Amino acid sequence: MFKKIHFKFEFLYLQIKRNYPILFLIVFLGSLAYIFQTQIRNIILSNQNNREIIGVEGRFTADTLPKEISLLISYGLTINTDNDRPAPSPLVKEWKLDNNNRDYIFTLNDNIFWHNNKKFTSKDINYQINGVEITYLNDQQIKFTLKDNFAPLLANLDKTLIEDDFNGLGDYRVTQTIYQEGHIKKIKLLPLNKSMPAKTFVFYSGEKDLINAYKLGEINQIYEISNTDPIQNWPKTEINPKILTNQRYIAIFFNTAKIDNKQLRQALSYATPKPKDKKDRCLGPISPLSWAYNPYIKEYNYNATRAKELFKDNEITEISLSVIDRRLLPQAEEIKSSWQEILGIKVNLSIENQIDPNNFQAVLAFGAIPSDPDQYLFWHSTQTKTNLTKLNNPKIDKLLEEGRRTLDFQERKIVYQDFQRSLLEEVPAIFLSHPTVYTVIRTNKNDSK
Repeated sequence: MFKKIHFKFEFLYLQIKRNYPILFLIVFLGSLAYIFQTQIRNIILSNQNNREIIGVEGRFTADTLPKEISLLISYGLTINTDNDRPAPSPLVKEWKLDNNNRDYIFTLNDNIFWHNNKKFTSKDINYQINGVEITYLNDQQIKFTLKDNFAPLLANLDKTLIEDDFNGLGDYRVTQTIYQEGHIKKIKLLPLNKSMPAKTFVFYSGEKDLINAYKLGEINQIYEISNTDPIQNWPKTEINPKILTNQRYIAIFFNTAKIDNKQLRQALSYATPKPKDKKDRCLGPISPLSWAYNPYIKEYNYNATRAKELFKDNEITEISLSVIDRRLLPQAEEIKSSWQEILGIKVNLSIENQIDPNNFQAVLAFGAIPSDPDQYLFWHSTQTKTNLTKLNNPKIDKLLEEGRRTLDFQERKIVYQDFQRSLLEEVPAIFLSHPTVYTVIRTNKNDSK
């Protein structure tokens, strides 16, 4: 018995003696880890905090990435300020107008390099703009020549310049891109400045998938969702609202070829419930943050008495209201009830995958707000493919044409303020609100939301 025990101790001694350096290193590192466990934990948490994994809803390609993401990778020649006035981007030293404002000459900064270390020159600018001729004057200068004055040009030059394989000019370079069925599934961005967080964007087909991914820990942030009820009380979660004041609005768009009575459209507008909070209330198609915005236009606040007065001479007994986005269905139901109760008409509410532009009567949908106040595509009578409402008003057409030709900001402001007054008087749409979205962030706080 004693011999067996002695043998085991001798064997153990020989193993320790043979592997002494390794064992000593393990004990030494373990001791250090125990002594400095708090500091190590803080370093790990710091690294985790410096890595953002952000979930985004939607299917995108390299050309259709959300602006907030593409601007991390690169710049255009211009950027838009908070009030939507164009300004030179970090790529541009200056610009000037020549030849009776038909030539726009841009001088580039001399110390700009692509992420692959190739120097950025004027010939790298490959914009394709109808009616615009591009001349490369030298490596640092480029000229855009217009046949006619076109005031929105500067705003249109904000498109980010990104080469193949996401080679860009911005604060972040792309290190990995994963595709799924022709669309980007994941894109990883590494900052040029190490003090900035690395960012990974993961794309999901719907908000339900986004929220499930967040709950499972696949992502630590969610970018702009409309419904946070499933995670309202989720631990270590911070939810921040954002009103898309300068990006989108919700409105009822009329087919003015079908609902051709302006007084009827006004009656329907007064009979439509509006948001009580002025923060998200929308009065027209131009952002209230824009330099061209006109706050002194008809608001069409909910007024049942006025709605009945305007409606009394109409012979219409029913109307069709369509919805494309299911998120707007509860609001559509409320509008339906209000129209039926106040005006006594039958409202046929339907959910459509796609609107027939020739046969619909009214549709509740999202409208886009461009960075420039130019609204020519949406309301000019000649724009048959993009003028959903089929509005045909000579005065509005003229104002939209003047707005494109006028280069002076103050003169343009007068034109677009007149346009907004005229549009609201004509009521091709009932402007309701700017949608609210939410950013979700996982925090290190121990308390729950």
